[in-house]
Amino acid sequence: MKIYTVSELNLEAREAMLLAFEYPISVKGEITDYRTSKGHQYFRLRDQNGKYTVDCVIWKNEHLNIKVSDYIDMQVIANAKVDFYSGFGKFQLNVSDISEFGDGFLKKEIERLKSKLSKEGIFDLKKDIPMFPENIGVLTAKDSHALKDVCSKLQEKYPLARVYIYPSTVQGVSAPMSLAKMLNKINKDNIIDVLLIVRGGGSLQDLMAFNDENLVREISNSKIPTITGIGHKPDITLADYAADSAQETPTAAAVRAVPDSNVLRQDIYQLDIAINKTQKQRLNLLSDKICNIFSILKLNAPDKKVKSFHREFKVNLYLMTNLIIKTIKSFQLSLDNKKLQKKQVHQMIMSRSLTHSKNIKIDIKVIERAISNKLNQFNELIKLKTKQVDQSNPKIILKKGYAIIRDNEHSIIKSSILAKKYDHLKIEMIDGYIDVYRKEKKT
Repeated sequence: MKIYTVSELNLEAREAMLLAFEYPISVKGEITDYRTSKGHQYFRLRDQNGKYTVDCVIWKNEHLNIKVSDYIDMQVIANAKVDFYSGFGKFQLNVSDISEFGDGFLKKEIERLKSKLSKEGIFDLKKDIPMFPENIGVLTAKDSHALKDVCSKLQEKYPLARVYIYPSTVQGVSAPMSLAKMLNKINKDNIIDVLLIVRGGGSLQDLMAFNDENLVREISNSKIPTITGIGHKPDITLADYAADSAQETPTAAAVRAVPDSNVLRQDIYQLDIAINKTQKQRLNLLSDKICNIFSILKLNAPDKKVKSFHREFKVNLYLMTNLIIKTIKSFQLSLDNKKLQKKQVHQMIMSRSLTHSKNIKIDIKVIERAISNKLNQFNELIKLKTKQVDQSNPKIILKKGYAIIRDNEHSIIKSSILAKKYDHLKIEMIDGYIDVYRKEKKT
């Protein structure tokens, strides 16, 4: 077994110490036993329980701007290089920087993480908040004031929505993991349209769960739009930067998540007024068109034209009938005459020589053919006149789009003034009747 001298032991201990702490380290502790000597500052860092201490020194020529006296009895973070003073066989920390542990330190850490996440674009991934959410999720502490405020505001503004509560720890060491785990479950369930992540006010340390890197990434990656309402103005956490919408308070988050039902009612009322106004304008326009149509009908007097056509039809029918009768009588007379002539010719022929009988038969056939052609011509003439008579029928006129307006007793109404006296009219058209009723105008 090797026997060490004190110097050998201390030197090897120093080498081992410097090798173990090759780079500067950060140590948290409370400053105590402060003193100065020849411009150097000596003090100790002690744990909160007071059982462990470590000697520290700030050399006067290295860090003139650090005043340890400003931090006495305060929790600090000391950046230092581990050193071993072999002459006395003890180690100490050569401190290069001191910062208060608490809000100051936490803010620096938050800014560092914010810069890192910002460069990665974590805060740029924004989703649109739905205008009319049906299902709203609230991620917060169970039975908290923030939860009660949010539910009360949602019920007041938009009672149509269903609210789903997702309880989680929102403060302490386990809060970030609890929040991230619940957020992951919410996205897997995928039953809500928007998620409110809220908690009441508190110190910076109370809100540190919402500055956790893993939680911030989960919020940014959420498929469901998120709205944060963490703390009170001017509290801002990294979760607020990652959310799709950040509000100052839980109540403000609830207000942002839903439309105001009172405003919606007012909008619907205004739309109803606009629709009624448009309908009234449309009815007035249609009324004007109907009046114009009646004026046109009155100007063109279709009933008079129908009567005129009817009279012309009767006259034409009479003339055609007489013409047909006269034509038939004339034809019959001519036929009788021809028969008589035929008989006379036949008698004359019969009295002649039998040798002419063949020629007579031929002549008879020619005459019969001529008579047949003449009959065909008269038949075609009769068909033509009959067609002209049919075209003069008032029913044909109705096919052209004209109509006859009658009262309940089927009497023809001949003027628009007379038509206005009836509440019920019948319009005769080619394929039947249409009943028309007067509609009272809205005032």
